[in-house]
Amino acid sequence: MGANHSNAAVLEGSDLTDAVEELDVDLSAAVSRLFRRLRAERVDEQIGDSHRTVLALLVKEGPRTLRALSDHEHVKPPSMNQTVNLLVRSGYVERRDDPADGRKVILAATSAGEALIAETRRRLHAWLQSQLRELSATERDALSVATRIIDKIANA
Repeated sequence: MGANHSNAAVLEGSDLTDAVEELDVDLSAAVSRLFRRLRAERVDEQIGDSHRTVLALLVKEGPRTLRALSDHEHVKPPSMNQTVNLLVRSGYVERRDDPADGRKVILAATSAGEALIAETRRRLHAWLQSQLRELSATERDALSVATRIIDKIANA
């Protein structure tokens, strides 16, 4: 990283603006590189991030209607239908009749979909934990604090 950002809070005026702008560039670049590296642990390269997100939701929270998936992901049903169609063609999701309402279709992860999510998570966590083990205790503590701060920013 460029400047010493621990002093950013005591800076004023243009110095603070410069420090914030530099941190913005450094943080954005670091997060992007980390995201790309984590994506490298994917098991199926044909399945994109949005597909994997929908599949992970079905694995974690159980079957959903297309409308419920659309609402959860904040997309229109036709867009979600395209995502689901690829997951169905790939064998990761199946369509089922809704037992409560035969007019509705429920989407559920298949055992192949569950295995894909489990293996992707296993690979991702194995890689990340190996990297974290290489850090000093001080670096891990700093990263723990930074993680809470990044989470705060992401949830703003």
